[in-house]
Amino acid sequence: MGAPTAVHGSRLHQLIRSMNLWIAVGTCGSIGLAVLGTRLGAIPRPGDDRWWFHLPGGVSTPASLGFYASVALLVAGWVGVGYHARAGRLSVSRSWVILVLWGLPLLVGPPVFSRDIYSYIGQGLLAHHGLDPYSVPPSALGNGPLLASIASVWRDTASPYGPLFVTVSRAAASVSGGSLVVQVLVFRLVELVGVVMIMVSLPRLSRRLGNDPGLALWLGALSPLALFSFIASGHNDALMVGLLLAGVTLAMEGRLAIGVALCALAATIKLPAAAAIVFLAVDQFRAARGNGRWRVVLEAIVLPALVIVGVTVAAGLGWTWLGPTALHVPTELRVLSTPAVSLGAFFHAILHAVGIPVALSATVTGTQLVCGLLAVAGAVWLVCNAHRLDVVRVMGLALMLIVVGSPTVWPWYLMWGLALLAATDAQRSKALAAVAGLAMLVAGPGGAPMLSGVAYFVVAPLVLAGCVWLVWDRHWRTVVMGHAA
Repeated sequence: MGAPTAVHGSRLHQLIRSMNLWIAVGTCGSIGLAVLGTRLGAIPRPGDDRWWFHLPGGVSTPASLGFYASVALLVAGWVGVGYHARAGRLSVSRSWVILVLWGLPLLVGPPVFSRDIYSYIGQGLLAHHGLDPYSVPPSALGNGPLLASIASVWRDTASPYGPLFVTVSRAAASVSGGSLVVQVLVFRLVELVGVVMIMVSLPRLSRRLGNDPGLALWLGALSPLALFSFIASGHNDALMVGLLLAGVTLAMEGRLAIGVALCALAATIKLPAAAAIVFLAVDQFRAARGNGRWRVVLEAIVLPALVIVGVTVAAGLGWTWLGPTALHVPTELRVLSTPAVSLGAFFHAILHAVGIPVALSATVTGTQLVCGLLAVAGAVWLVCNAHRLDVVRVMGLALMLIVVGSPTVWPWYLMWGLALLAATDAQRSKALAAVAGLAMLVAGPGGAPMLSGVAYFVVAPLVLAGCVWLVWDRHWRTVVMGHAA
């Protein structure tokens, strides 16, 4: 009587252990996100048929439940595939199949979790019309569906991005016509170039470092954070990270000049990518001897400078992108998902409770300054010690530190360092897996921050607990050195 039950249980166990099942679960989640995103996502405004396909109706409780159920399915599918990846059973070829199955619905569906792609379109149209996006905000385009679709906080803000991305945006805007849906799809295809570079570079870099290429792709390219940031939201971080990874990979393979040139191109999309050039230059300079050091100076310092100058001059928009106004743009919005902002609000609440009259704005500004200085100090320490550590690991940690300590943190910024760490022995970190799986949920389906009100009473203690853990028993050594510690 027990045999059929045992056979049934064995088949069920085999089914659960099948990677194909988890790929199918993730695919269902991705399709659900694309379909329900037409009601809840960052869809164009206004209009009835706001995407090229759509579900009738508006925001409702069943739609919201269905959307987050789809998120749960995609996360579950990713975790299930991760079980096989950690066992060394995820090949590079199968990773490409997963990218297509999970990424295609998000590519053709509406933007979710962010409205930044509409800002990119606006800046591209400004440049296309001969205006300077570094001095003219998208509101100069006039009222219409595009301006209504841009998040209100960015409608009167100039571009904070580098000249290469503005040039690419101008080209994309010039070929995408007047349809806002087509413009979104064209800009997504541009970012897809970055995703392909990530998919090509990560396996090569991880093999070079003696780690699992399948696990690297699982964490750095197939995670919900990567899919939502690079494909669904179409963030330009995809291009930046793609060029950055390609550059670091080539540099680690002995082609330093081409590698740092690509990193310099990444910096002309978003400036923090320049940190990789610093790490590569210091690492190679310390390893070189005699005249070899002059060659490193030429390849790792002079060449990137020439690339940045060349791109800036070719763009024809001047050096405003390196000015204080452009660099200050990312700090203009204070969101509670930013550790420095939550800590400032938390400290203000404590000071207010004990009767110390301090303004909230001043407290947050002071906390942002302290966190920024600590992040810079930590990054400098990592640079100075990179020669005796895994240079790619500390490079990724430095980018993560810069993001966490910055005045404003959005979840897609975390991909800068996470993509590099995915190629190192940190690819097995459960903390990184948690970030890659859940970080995007601090933003709502339409792009609005989910943390508000007194959320700092949760975020700030978690940040402080993390800091205590790092210091306690010198856990930071394990974080920095990995298995070598």
